[in-house]
Amino acid sequence: MSGAPDSVPGPVPDPSHGTLHGLGLGPGDPELMTLKADRLIRSCPVIAYPAPDHGESFARSIAAGSIPAGVEEIPIVIPMRAARAPAQAVYDRAAAVIAARLEAGLDVAVLCEGDPFFYGSFMYLFARLSGRFRTQVAPGVSALTASAAVAGRPLAARDA
Repeated sequence: MSGAPDSVPGPVPDPSHGTLHGLGLGPGDPELMTLKADRLIRSCPVIAYPAPDHGESFARSIAAGSIPAGVEEIPIVIPMRAARAPAQAVYDRAAAVIAARLEAGLDVAVLCEGDPFFYGSFMYLFARLSGRFRTQVAPGVSALTASAAVAGRPLAARDA
């Protein structure tokens, strides 16, 4: 979006702090990641991502080709349960770890399957951290639009 602001509106953060980046990775195909997400993943010294309590992180697997060697990785291990309570405590702990990196002046990229604000896990970190730190959100291609492309079915059409 040309002319769109890079930062989310909010209080003026300490300029010595790093920037929190919420990066949408799209519907699962690494080729559908945006150029902006790719650039930010390659440039951030700290990468955080949701991970299940069993198995590999799907978000990390999408972005694997963009993650440079030697960066600090923060897996946010989330129990995949129907109850919200366990996950909320996980986001509290993850926010504290990420805040420490931001306070040290490091930029942190948080990987998010799909889009950060469309059922995205980043929204929970955003709620905890955006009031204290400069925050940028890079939207991702949503599964909604990707599925229409795969199906070859327009989502909406103008009367012709």
